[in-house]
Amino acid sequence: MSDENQNDKDGRVNPLKALTGASRDIRKYTHQIWLAGLGAFARAEEEGSGFFDALVEAGREVEKQTKDKTESRVEEIKERVRHHTGETMEKMERAFDDRLNKALSRLGLPNKREVEELEQRVLELTQALDSAEEKAPPAKRSRKKPE
Repeated sequence: MSDENQNDKDGRVNPLKALTGASRDIRKYTHQIWLAGLGAFARAEEEGSGFFDALVEAGREVEKQTKDKTESRVEEIKERVRHHTGETMEKMERAFDDRLNKALSRLGLPNKREVEELEQRVLELTQALDSAEEKAPPAKRSRKKPE
C-alpha cells in the first residue's frame, strides 16, 4: 500500500496528507534522501569497505563544492549588505544635518556656511581698511593748548 492510501485504517492521519504544498514536497524529498542514504549504506555493507570509502570520498567532494559556492555567495551577500549599510548611513547623516540646520535656523543661530561667509567678509573689509590706511596721507594733528 502506498503512503497516500494509508489513511484512517487505525484512526491516524498520514502526516504527508496533513501537509500542503512546499511543506509536503520538502518532507517528501527529505524522506527520499534518508532512504537513499540507507540504501547506500546497505550496498556498502554488501560490497565491502571499498564502496563505502568511495561514497565517503564522493561525499567529501560534494561538501567541498557546496562549501566553496556557499562561501562565495556569503561574501557576495556581505558586500551587498555593506554597500546598502553605507548608503543608509549617508542618508541618515544627511537627514540629521538637515534637521540640525533647520533647528539652528529657527533659533536664529548661523550655520557653518553663514559663519564662513561672515569670516570671509570680515577678512575682505580688514584688508580694505589696511589698504586705505596705507594710501591715505598722514592726518595732521592739531595741537590744542591746554586751558
